[in-house]
Amino acid sequence: MFYIRADGNEKIGMGHIMRCLTVADALRKQGEEVLFLTADEKPVKFIEERGFAAKILFTYYDEMEVELPQLLSVFMGNSGSGQQEKPKILVDSYFVTEFYLKNLRLSAKVILMDDEKRAVYPCDGLVNYNIYGKTLGYEKDYPSETTLFLGCGYMPLREQFRGRSYEVRDKAEHILLTTGGGDSCHMALAMSKRLLQSGQEKTGPVWHIVCGPYQPDTKELEELALAAGDGMLRIHKNVTDMSELMRSCDIAVSAAGSTLYELCSIGVPAVGFYFAENQRRNMESFGKLTPVMNAGDFSVRPEKVLDFIVKEVEVLCREKELRQKISLAMRSIVDGKGADRLAEELLVM
Repeated sequence: MFYIRADGNEKIGMGHIMRCLTVADALRKQGEEVLFLTADEKPVKFIEERGFAAKILFTYYDEMEVELPQLLSVFMGNSGSGQQEKPKILVDSYFVTEFYLKNLRLSAKVILMDDEKRAVYPCDGLVNYNIYGKTLGYEKDYPSETTLFLGCGYMPLREQFRGRSYEVRDKAEHILLTTGGGDSCHMALAMSKRLLQSGQEKTGPVWHIVCGPYQPDTKELEELALAAGDGMLRIHKNVTDMSELMRSCDIAVSAAGSTLYELCSIGVPAVGFYFAENQRRNMESFGKLTPVMNAGDFSVRPEKVLDFIVKEVEVLCREKELRQKISLAMRSIVDGKGADRLAEELLVM
């Protein structure tokens, strides 16, 4: 049994759950049984829809030390002694503490999913698949017995993003806008209103707006799309094949989470933005190391970010050669095999 501890809700989005589900899929392909452990019931539907079991701890996602008694009891009978190996657990949360991980390691082998390196945590393995993962000095600061999985080679992309072809078309007519599982700063609504005010929804390309499970403005976005007419604003809910939607678009505007890596795997020229601190480093690294353009922090300067996006989308629409160049560079960042690579190495730790 392999355990995964992760949460998802309207405040923290679904990124932790979604990337862990991809790792779980890869573990299952290796013949491993996987059990998800969650603080509450909110992400359970998404987990069960992918065919995995989930155990609710009935605690608080942002106070993880409180859950230790319940969590440790799950391992009773599994950790054992003597020759019996400790169970393994992948922990994916920004709310872990040194105390939490230290106590968890008494009963399990702990692999931490880490994006920010806020501290040097006690763990048996650490995963930072981000584009900046190899630049944070993990090798220097962590003990040699901690197994490190660093860089885009371990990016856990879903199977649908592996080996997909993509055509940079002569004319850019379809723009994808995605904010991730949620949209706490109402970016999609602000972007849609900007398009309506400027008249671009009638004269420009079609904008495809993805409404994640915790998008707070879905109803209003649908009303705006209806008011725009002619299908120039199209709302997509409950998207099951995101890769196909991406392939149908010529340019993407995306929050700086896992979606950026998905866009890279396909090669859709992208403009990125962020509205959470945990996305900042990712977006800044993409802006420095790749041709993906960084529109900035929407939570701080929303109008400036919208201005940047509108301007850069216009440039990309005009310049096919630029879109080709960006597409080719993006496809070189990830190979789509990260989840399988990670699963194989986790099982032999």
